[in-house]
Amino acid sequence: MAAVHWHILGAGAIGCLWATHLAKAGHQVTLIVRTQDALNRFNQQGGVTLEHENISTLFTANAQLADTEEPIHNLLLTTKAYDTKTALASVQARLSQDAQIVILQNGMGAQQSAAEQLAPKRVWAASTTDGAWLKAPFHVVFAGQGATRVGPLNATPQTDLPTQPQGMTPAEPMQVVADADIEVSLWRKLVINCAINPLTALYGCRNGELVTDPDKYQHMAALCEEMDTLCNAKGLTLFDTPILEQAVAVATATGTNYSSMLQDVRQQRRTELDFITGYLLKIAAEQGLNLPQNQSLYKTLTTDCKP
Repeated sequence: MAAVHWHILGAGAIGCLWATHLAKAGHQVTLIVRTQDALNRFNQQGGVTLEHENISTLFTANAQLADTEEPIHNLLLTTKAYDTKTALASVQARLSQDAQIVILQNGMGAQQSAAEQLAPKRVWAASTTDGAWLKAPFHVVFAGQGATRVGPLNATPQTDLPTQPQGMTPAEPMQVVADADIEVSLWRKLVINCAINPLTALYGCRNGELVTDPDKYQHMAALCEEMDTLCNAKGLTLFDTPILEQAVAVATATGTNYSSMLQDVRQQRRTELDFITGYLLKIAAEQGLNLPQNQSLYKTLTTDCKP
């Protein structure tokens, strides 16, 4: 497939991971950064460093501020969910008439709002199981290979969007899977995040302790039971087994990891709780359901873990 020019809005771990793998695949990459200081630091470094299996490689890319006039034809947005609306507004005037926009982030709600905000432009949502973390600004560590599922958010009989954006082809070992039913995939990621991330933030523990500690395990089981009830009410079949079994499998596989929500709490940063447990509770209220365990956890975290 021919190389395309990707603008990436959000220079965190996932944004930098994609920047390196798109550049490695021969695409032109431009990171959109927030401040002049960040732009200066990027220019001094000369690109984005990828560290994988203890080998570091510098990939050439460009960087610019949001108020640059260069048009955007392909936008990958990897900001935190709560920054989505503001981030898109900062570049909306730059989007070409035929622009394609991919939103890759945790949680739910922000993607759907973005699709409405940008209509009738082509918008896709993506969900990834790749693991990455920033060792330093523009220095990303590829910590675990997964896959990225992507599918159209605002396809209609009139627009007839393809299931995968053109040119969304990173270099190996990153994998992209076209997903015509991306909403279900987003829900799968959401319930696992709801089962693990808030609890690790509450207890200040690694993911694996939710399985090995009996009290923490029972707390996770209670959250998952409520989510099963909600999914049944919505007619959503996410897995072949109860959500708890899936959550246990993920928590075990990522046992030594600290969740992104716990890291945000420890760094006194805003968390994505409103787009994870908060979104779950919003949908439950629309269904006329009360999820007391999830509600209690949400209330505790919003009271005790604000930056």
